[in-house]
Amino acid sequence: MKKINLIFPGLGYRNINQALVYIYDKNNNLILKDKTYNGRLEICLIKNNIYRIKVVSKCEKINKIIYINDNDTYLIPFSSSYIFNRKENTITLILTDYNYNNLPIEKGLINLWQKQ
Repeated sequence: MKKINLIFPGLGYRNINQALVYIYDKNNNLILKDKTYNGRLEICLIKNNIYRIKVVSKCEKINKIIYINDNDTYLIPFSSSYIFNRKENTITLILTDYNYNNLPIEKGLINLWQKQ
């Protein structure tokens, strides 16, 4: 068994906007169902084996096949890092401080473009 880290860039921080991760072996048997935390999941898998990973978040689904080799970390990025609320017609962006890793910015003002 080899301990690996699955990292999912584009998910939220702490326990907000995380994804469900399903891992299947080469015989298509579900071997793990877990939830990410801080966009990460640490698991033990058998080296030199192939696994199918299905990741489901609020906005996106990813299906990926990975081969476990000498790598300790596998990146599976999401294409979006925002949440769209259809009822209120708003978009929530997840921002973090550049100088402090995993420190979410909870309030403030950001100008995305200048008024004309």
